[in-house]
Amino acid sequence: MDKKSAIGIFLAVIMVGSILPLFFSGSSNNNNNQPDSASNAPGIETMPGNKVSHELNSIADGLAMSPEGITAAQYVDFTKVYTSQLQMFEPNATQMSALYNVLVTKQFTAIDNTIAEDSDSVFEMHTIDPEVVNFQYIRSTEPYNGYYFLSRSNNYSNVLGSPMLLGTEQRLKEVIDVISGTAGSSKDFDYLLSNTEPGAEIQMVSSDNELTAEQYYLEFRALENKTYARTILYLDLNQSVLTKLNSLAENSSSRGLEYSIVENDNITKVVVKANESNLFNLAFEPYS
Repeated sequence: MDKKSAIGIFLAVIMVGSILPLFFSGSSNNNNNQPDSASNAPGIETMPGNKVSHELNSIADGLAMSPEGITAAQYVDFTKVYTSQLQMFEPNATQMSALYNVLVTKQFTAIDNTIAEDSDSVFEMHTIDPEVVNFQYIRSTEPYNGYYFLSRSNNYSNVLGSPMLLGTEQRLKEVIDVISGTAGSSKDFDYLLSNTEPGAEIQMVSSDNELTAEQYYLEFRALENKTYARTILYLDLNQSVLTKLNSLAENSSSRGLEYSIVENDNITKVVVKANESNLFNLAFEPYS
């Protein structure tokens, strides 16, 4: 899987990779434990083993369950995205639902670009509704710290709970270690995230582009009156990039955009707003 692949085409250079394209490229396990419908599927709590139990309401929540060394991450709240025009930039509900044959409501993706093996570098978390096991799998014979792996496709497995975990067994063992309290969580973005406001539908962090900044946080959110905002917080922004952003701000009205650039110590906050008719301009507006 290409680490730089994007879920949304307009974020191709800034969004982190997703397991989903590779997952769906392979055949699923052919055992017959998938129910005829979600209404007949067993509830997650009825399955053997420990279950993940953690809030997933922000990118910070996902990072709190992630092992150290994360270099990029993404959080999407589909329950909010699909109620606005932001939905055009995300996988459709049918594609997302095919993963579990029930509705996927939230998604968190994390990647460590220092890991040589692509499949081990990325993992995902999903909240689903209803919380049932409505997919084919092969359960591991022995649990790891009480958690069973449900083998799926292309060497990927699930760990049951809220949220569901998806990744290779090796990577998920590291996540379980964090959840179990035997390993530390990712904290590299804590300072940057402490300067953000909660509630954005799409949230991303990255430390992979040092030519732009040491780190950056990017979000999209729907505002009132069919307007949208893209907010980026840069940690130690490169001066040449700031010059470019100021230049973009000067003629932004010609693209139907409204800029606000605020510098506070080593954090630079850039907010760009647009109405619904200029949403594509907002999405494609350069950020570096």
